[in-house]
Amino acid sequence: MKRLLSVLKKIKSVLKQESVKKSHDDKMRLLELILKLASRRKKMFGLLVIFGWEQKWNDVYAVFPDSSQDLFSTTEQSIFDEKSLKKIAVTVDFDGAILVDHKGTILHSGVILEGLRPSRLALVVAPTHTKLDFSARLGFKKKVHARHMAAITSSYELEGTTVYTVSEETGDVHMFEGGKIVFSTVEGEAK
Repeated sequence: MKRLLSVLKKIKSVLKQESVKKSHDDKMRLLELILKLASRRKKMFGLLVIFGWEQKWNDVYAVFPDSSQDLFSTTEQSIFDEKSLKKIAVTVDFDGAILVDHKGTILHSGVILEGLRPSRLALVVAPTHTKLDFSARLGFKKKVHARHMAAITSSYELEGTTVYTVSEETGDVHMFEGGKIVFSTVEGEAK
């Protein structure tokens, strides 16, 4: 609990500095929800949440491969509603992203993201470091895989989004905006 409070304090200071159009309070509430979910689960899980999703991106970036994993497509539910936590907890066993609009309405879960190009982002953020692997070029201190590559690239490609991840391997929590790590539980990783 002490670590959680320390993390929340650090997050608050980072979020106050960010320029994405969603309110500081909404970003904070979503991060608190993710941390609460992580603290309640006994086993490690992976999670990717895109906050600020716009329906116009569905045809370009989203694939809905398994309707049984899309728990939110037929019901309007706010990510900030405490009752959502139970439903979101079910989705951590699914592959894919949870898409949330600017108002906090959960639109879809179990979404596979496509058409994102981490290599293009790597050229933008670290054009002179082509010998480093993508994880290092994108600012990660530890090796990351598809979920984190999709998350940081989504935050760059999908303007105005804030993207959150939980690592299935380490439990590390990240927040991305504009193709940058703006918060990480990994020491020295956030910009």
